[in-house]
Amino acid sequence: MAGNRNSFALAFAAYTALRLLVFVVPLVVIYALSGNPILSAVIAAVIGFALSMILLVRQRSSMATGLAERSDSRRTISDEAIEDEAVDETTEDEAVDGQNDSAAASPRP
Repeated sequence: MAGNRNSFALAFAAYTALRLLVFVVPLVVIYALSGNPILSAVIAAVIGFALSMILLVRQRSSMATGLAERSDSRRTISDEAIEDEAVDETTEDEAVDGQNDSAAASPRP
């Protein structure tokens, strides 16, 4: 489990650092050329998004795999929880059936 956690942390750190790099480099270049910070940020965001979709496929898939494994490990349902749920459903069904029978036997005017 610790090995999985370390590899996920490494993948997360690498992907985050590369995404920041892919945004900051175009931002600095465009700002140096234009001098307009808002326009530079918008254009750098578009360029960074496009480059990250093209260049960071492997890192993104590694992150997605790590997140999926982490999510699956948290969804483990015990046998006791399943049995408790089945008992609760049976109890609710009996209560509803009892209400319907009594209401049909003595209707209100």
